[in-house]
Amino acid sequence: MNLEKLFSTIDTHVVGEAFRIVIQSPITFLGSDIMSNHDKLKNNFENEKNLLLNEPRGHRGMHGCVVTSSSIADFGLLFFNHEAVTNFKYEGLLATVTALIETGNLNRKKEDIYTVETENGIYTVKANVNKQEVASVYLEGEASSEVNFTPDYLSIRVDNGRNYLLFTLPESIPNIELVHLASLNNWGMACATKLTKENVDFEGVIVVESETSPNKVKSVTFEKDGYILRSPGIDSTIAILASLLDRSVSISEIENESIFGSSLKAKVLSASERRFSIETEAFVTGTHEFILDEDDPLRNGFLLV
Repeated sequence: MNLEKLFSTIDTHVVGEAFRIVIQSPITFLGSDIMSNHDKLKNNFENEKNLLLNEPRGHRGMHGCVVTSSSIADFGLLFFNHEAVTNFKYEGLLATVTALIETGNLNRKKEDIYTVETENGIYTVKANVNKQEVASVYLEGEASSEVNFTPDYLSIRVDNGRNYLLFTLPESIPNIELVHLASLNNWGMACATKLTKENVDFEGVIVVESETSPNKVKSVTFEKDGYILRSPGIDSTIAILASLLDRSVSISEIENESIFGSSLKAKVLSASERRFSIETEAFVTGTHEFILDEDDPLRNGFLLV
């Protein structure tokens, strides 16, 4: 056994999305400069990343995170993902804080407030811990003020870097319910394909059903390859919140429900500053050890179709 090829990971999921958190691996970095390490991970370690993301060890919906040291935060976090998936995900912050606390890999702080350094900056996550179990995780942020209108959709930029396109549910689909999943899948795939061919800049397509109440929406998010998210999505929820705040500053919170029944709430902390908070729960689903076998005929893994 070549222990230099050993990977230790913690698998988690949060509001329907799966994250594989790497705590030990041959993916190594010199120093703690987050941008240099981000670039190194992005441009190298293709076999290692494929091993962790693809079947039979992963799947198309798996997201990867690598825990690193940080000189200015409690830890650093680097993201890696499938080609059509946005790299940074708020969910990864919440999942990693939960996983590290519950497995004893993060030194507990008195107030259970932790800072995480990423390529997008430093984020603060508060954990609600009960007897070593994380009951919920909480973060605050700023909803985008960059909302642009086109004849077909709203374009909303999240964190000044991730562009989401909001569409109204087409008349051909009665509502966002599981009975219409096939129609929604077909629409999302066709829409993502068309936008890609037109060279439109987007991280995701969000189709929104008319609000069932002033503070509740149902939506579905499709990534750039047409893959449907099982989660309401934090980015999607922020984008929808930004679109609603653009129409009215009287909104105090929204609940975004997915086609699979999971929901996510975002509370407005300051409408004028467009600040919001999100609190949810992440779950540890397992710990794993993988060994990269140089002679494995399927060493890059594979995706089930």
